[in-house]
Amino acid sequence: MSAYARESIERLASIVQPQEYAPPPDSSPITVHAAVSRFAVLYEKIRNAVDYKDDHLLRKSAILRILKRQLALEGDAEAASVQLIRELIAARYLPNAVLPESLFAKVATVIQKYLVINRIKIADEKYDEWLFGIVAAELEELVDDHTQMKGFINFLYEQLADKILVDEDILSDTDRRLQVYIACHRCLIKADDEMVGFKLARAYQPLWMAPEQWVEAPHEMAENMVRVYSSVQAALTQKLGQKFIVAVKPWAISLNILRTALNENPPQAAELLQNPEALHGAVERIAERRMKEAHGRLRRGTVRAIIYLFITKIFIALALEIPSELALYHQVNNAALLTNITFPPVLMFLVGSMIRMPGKENVKRIKLGVDELLSEDGAPEKRIRIQRKRGTVSRFVFGLVYAGTFIITFGLIISGLKFLHFTGVSSVIFIFFLSVVSFFAFRLRISAKEFVAVVRPDRLTTMILDFFSLPVLRAGRWLSETFSRFNLFIFFFDFIVEAPFKIFLNVLEEWSAFMKEKKEQLE
Repeated sequence: MSAYARESIERLASIVQPQEYAPPPDSSPITVHAAVSRFAVLYEKIRNAVDYKDDHLLRKSAILRILKRQLALEGDAEAASVQLIRELIAARYLPNAVLPESLFAKVATVIQKYLVINRIKIADEKYDEWLFGIVAAELEELVDDHTQMKGFINFLYEQLADKILVDEDILSDTDRRLQVYIACHRCLIKADDEMVGFKLARAYQPLWMAPEQWVEAPHEMAENMVRVYSSVQAALTQKLGQKFIVAVKPWAISLNILRTALNENPPQAAELLQNPEALHGAVERIAERRMKEAHGRLRRGTVRAIIYLFITKIFIALALEIPSELALYHQVNNAALLTNITFPPVLMFLVGSMIRMPGKENVKRIKLGVDELLSEDGAPEKRIRIQRKRGTVSRFVFGLVYAGTFIITFGLIISGLKFLHFTGVSSVIFIFFLSVVSFFAFRLRISAKEFVAVVRPDRLTTMILDFFSLPVLRAGRWLSETFSRFNLFIFFFDFIVEAPFKIFLNVLEEWSAFMKEKKEQLE
């Protein structure tokens, strides 16, 4: 096997070298009492159980939640920054007794620029939510060192920017490169819209990162950010975006595995990169380990999803189904009630247990991806094929067939429920759970494919399954997105429980500090 490109070896070896951290002079580390931390961690576990999110988004979600509460209570950037960092440390989203107190001022600067822009009511509510989201993403990046990951994302983008092409050149070169850039973030770090939005906003409007130049007169910046919002939304909703993600994903998986291999022994990274055989062995070992870890995360995700469904959906079903059936039919269909209680977790368990991890073929593709990224020629070109335009008659016919899939699928389900003597109420609840759980299962299958670089060919059975499952999945997605806005448990935790609970933790920590001072006086 030929040696890898020297430039790529030097670049990757330098990226993984640990950066020396020098704490600012006269800055004490931020410390949170261990007892407070234990209570905070327990609360976060309960809170996250009723608001299902992927693990890598939990810290940003916590930042959003804490910041929204603090700004609603006080509206002061400095006070909010102190409380935000301390709560993140207490919940173990950040390390304890490591971060310097100078971080408070940096976080307060980010919060302050949001406050001055938000006071200028220049756009609609969706814009306000977007602005708050990118501020949360900026804070998440500020409180944790993303230097190494930025280096790997830039490396992946530079390797693929000129290699991912589009048939018929329907995108300008700038837009095509932008979609490759977004896909690199989506695939390598699983960035959501807010995280990508912050990256794009920073690129479109560099002065956003220099608030000292505009915070005293923010009107021009406010107008610019509205234009940035429109540009970001256009980029994120590009109809070819998913195709770029599919194109980039195999190399992103390979680079992710390679990153782990190099980080096992950073000082020897250059030496490992110069030995393709040894590098292949390390990549294969880590790929197999990652797939086992992915299977473990799948099991944990299945359990979390079951808990989430049980708490937020089944309790509501019990509260609705029994009173409704008593009011309408003067009796409860116990068989239907039991089915609606047991069906969601059982289905979730069965789907989770049936997901299988890929085998040796996938590992070979990962190693090939590593070779392509490091070779002198770089990754081979990959063209995104544009679906040919259909005529009016074809669109009409396919539209009718697609609508027919909904009628046939839900018609069969309703007929089966009638055969089992389900009432109208119990049937609606069953279909609701079937759709929501199926969508959860679909998301779990996607997450289980995090390290799957091999594209499996379509089969007849897959086509038949898609025919009947797609209507249920689309309904489940719509229901999940709609009812997530009205999650009573989230409202209860965020507005009834969290504020007084966090006040209790603050008092507990202050009391602990007070007792420590009294104890020191006795020494």
